[in-house]
Amino acid sequence: MILKKDDLIKESRSNMRGGRGDIELTHLVSEEILGQSSRLFSINTIKPGDSIGDHPHHGEKEIYVFQKGQGMVTDDDKEVAVFPGDVMVTPNGHSHSVTNTGHEDLVFIALIIKD
Repeated sequence: MILKKDDLIKESRSNMRGGRGDIELTHLVSEEILGQSSRLFSINTIKPGDSIGDHPHHGEKEIYVFQKGQGMVTDDDKEVAVFPGDVMVTPNGHSHSVTNTGHEDLVFIALIIKD
């Protein structure tokens, strides 16, 4: 199965998880394709100054792979700067947030795997 770039579903979420601004998600595959084991596989884009608010994960884990830009994440209560090539894993029962602190879009791949 090949999914062409122009056929991918794009979605904009305002003030995602209590954050600021509009976050663009490009869904790489549908939930139907992901099946029972996962619920999200997307490329997320956050504009400068915008954010995804702090939120916990229960019954699942989320992995971010940062591709472009720079940001600040909270990993539970610890703040850490992130750059292209960095990977963040938020296990079941933990929380995180991400803010674009740079001057260009912060772009990362997000994968949510159900436990």
